[in-house]
Amino acid sequence: MQFNKRITGLTVLVLGSLLFMAWLAGLLHFGKIAPGVVPIKGAPAPGQILVVQETAIPQELEVLGTVISKSLAQVSVQVPGRVAKIWVEAGSRVKPGEPLVSLAAAEYQARLSQAQAQLNQAAADFKRYQFLLKEGAVSPQEFGAMEARYQTAQAQVAEAATMKGYTVVKAPEAGVVAERKTAVGDLAQPGQVLVTLYNPALLQIEGEVNDSYREQVKLGDTARAFVPAVQFQADLPLTEIFPISAAGSRTFKVRTKMLSDPRLTPGMFARLKLPLGPGRGLLIPREAVQTVGQLTMVKVMKDQTSELRQVKLGRQVGEQVEVLAGVQAGDRIILTQE
Repeated sequence: MQFNKRITGLTVLVLGSLLFMAWLAGLLHFGKIAPGVVPIKGAPAPGQILVVQETAIPQELEVLGTVISKSLAQVSVQVPGRVAKIWVEAGSRVKPGEPLVSLAAAEYQARLSQAQAQLNQAAADFKRYQFLLKEGAVSPQEFGAMEARYQTAQAQVAEAATMKGYTVVKAPEAGVVAERKTAVGDLAQPGQVLVTLYNPALLQIEGEVNDSYREQVKLGDTARAFVPAVQFQADLPLTEIFPISAAGSRTFKVRTKMLSDPRLTPGMFARLKLPLGPGRGLLIPREAVQTVGQLTMVKVMKDQTSELRQVKLGRQVGEQVEVLAGVQAGDRIILTQE
């Protein structure tokens, strides 16, 4: 009796171990469902059945871009001097001729005053020589020398006045101050950029396109532009395509038409979606897609039943969405009625 109990116990233990090892190896499913497909028992739910077909889909190329200004102006100083006053800050809007930066003008004012005094003296002498010439008291040659001195004095006054005028750096056109590059007390030299301006009505979006797409990108094509930082989106035609390519990146530049939007500033990151012509692909109605957890799935007819099948989606085209994987042409999908 004791021997039989031992035999029975060992048999149960061995069988249990074998069953456990088979379960670990995946040989026993116990109702498990294959990945990606969830069978649904019984007849399919009522709804419209659509046959998936391959159709023409516009192809697009997304490239990285930047907001640029067609009128980015770097305003520089024309005479040396120390910065005495700054009239604007970054973001200020200015009109043509408005002051941007003033230099200390005492030296230039002194030169102008000296030139004006010399002109006053020359003018008095010139008037006296005119009278003496009529009286025959001076020769025409002496009068000519006096007249030349008078004209030189006039030119010196005009030059000194111009130099003094250069001490106030003015806006060449209407725009927005993009950057101020000086501070009060700085010593400015001729040609040094003090302020950068841009016209917010003359902005463009510039993109970099790989050389392999040069034949497919055409002037006049409508590109979809995105500036994520300010949620800007617009359809803009391409108005410039650069004929040369960058040696390092093997890319060429494209630019959109001018645009005006107060939210945009030069240097902002942008994206361009460029049309590349028609292609072929699978489109299904957006409403046919179901979300199960983190998965996107569609209900597909199989024989007389239906199953949920995981799909990989691409671009949305109107009310339809592109299917990249999961279904193929000829599959029947169900639009379940609500």
